Amino acid sequence: MIQLHIESKKKPEIYRKLLLPMNSSFSLLDESILLSFDLDGADYFDFEMVKKNGRVSKQKICFLPKNAADLDTDEELVEEWFIKSGDEAIAHVINRSHSFTIRLDSYVELPMNSEIPICIAGEGNIHTGKMDKIDLEEINEWIRGYGEVDHLLESQDPDFLTLLELSNDLKKLKPWQYFRDDEVVAIHFEDVDYKVLVSVMGAGGEEFGLMIFDMELGYNSLEKFLFEKNLPSDFFYGLNALTVNFVDREELDTADYLLIKDNGLSYRGKKNWIQFRSYLEGTHPERTNHSEVELLIDVVSRMINITEARKDGWEYPQVAAHQYPTFKVQMDGDLQEIYLLQINMPKPTYECYEEISMFEKAKYKKKPKSALQLEYDLFYMPFGVESEETNRTVYPISGMLVERGSNLVIEHELLPMPKTPPIAQGLLWAFLQGLEVRPSKIFVSKELRPMLQPLAKVLGVELVESELPGIREVRDFMKTMPMDLFEE
Repeated sequence: MIQLHIESKKKPEIYRKLLLPMNSSFSLLDESILLSFDLDGADYFDFEMVKKNGRVSKQKICFLPKNAADLDTDEELVEEWFIKSGDEAIAHVINRSHSFTIRLDSYVELPMNSEIPICIAGEGNIHTGKMDKIDLEEINEWIRGYGEVDHLLESQDPDFLTLLELSNDLKKLKPWQYFRDDEVVAIHFEDVDYKVLVSVMGAGGEEFGLMIFDMELGYNSLEKFLFEKNLPSDFFYGLNALTVNFVDREELDTADYLLIKDNGLSYRGKKNWIQFRSYLEGTHPERTNHSEVELLIDVVSRMINITEARKDGWEYPQVAAHQYPTFKVQMDGDLQEIYLLQINMPKPTYECYEEISMFEKAKYKKKPKSALQLEYDLFYMPFGVESEETNRTVYPISGMLVERGSNLVIEHELLPMPKTPPIAQGLLWAFLQGLEVRPSKIFVSKELRPMLQPLAKVLGVELVESELPGIREVRDFMKTMPMDLFEE
């Protein structure tokens, strides 16, 4: 087995020692770290190798959550990167403040043939920062339970019939006659202490149904949906949500129609056919899986109750920004009186994620400064790439550097990963190193400017917020290009 020492980079040095089976993937390592440190399951890591095979390494592993995108790296084997004792990597929790050092202790032969990781030692609580003793048995129960639940769910068929029947009952109530799409309600399932936010679509008379957002993974999507006036054209490529849609017959995929038919159901008329979708950032929306169907059954049944309460006189309260009326589902299944849920939105903070040496900085600043003005952006491509490992179609990220005015594409790279601050900074730094001169200004989107500012400060680069007309023109042209040109 592979013995790893994993330690928080913050003080005090909270750590865990894990044993991983041989042939363990990076996706398994990701899950093991989350479970052993009791972190949110919606988090995921960006791994960067520091030392490989006993030598300093500049290679990075850009890692995505399970089933998120087609990165060969998510199923690469740990043993192919951690080779000699002392080999290290840094694991950054994306969009969080946690970072960990992962060090290979050794490869050990033990009289066990486990396919599940084991935590053998550790100390400290990552949430409190205190060096408390840990309960190894409890941690290993979480790890074992996670594997068993995954295996059990994969072997069961989703209960689509119940979900279809409940969704049809909700449709008959026409909840869009009682809720605007910005009148979002929260549902709190007390038994598992889990909250979702639900928006009813249809008040505008175009799209009908529900959008369901996980409190942790999906709130950024909902926040943009509610509070940003001009959403980027690739907004839905980065959406994290579940949807129940009421559509026309011709809007159904063949698989959607067969699902309805195989359950002995049929519908008539406009906006009466039922469709379920799972949106995951960077991937094509897919039909919901077993656990998502179970969640939708609970949510749709509660939205029937809430819509009936609205019909009977319950009024949506006056609320502040990021405040939502919340219906609490008690242990016995009854809905409790509502309370107001306030979500605190701290202003995101960013750092310079690139380790730029004094030599590299000096070398860059020796380049002649020019009048060159550039536009830089990261955006999802409008075509998908099939993924054998995830069974989802992945939308690649395009990083582009364009000369402002001439719209000449200077640099362009496709990346199978989501838009994150480390990726945005790393690609821009790579592009700038390839130029013969230093640009006078770099125009960037409102979304990217705060992410890039720490890097710009280190390099002495001026960033200007812009709608990027040059990149917009190139993107419009790219939509008409044949797919095989990109593959070449």
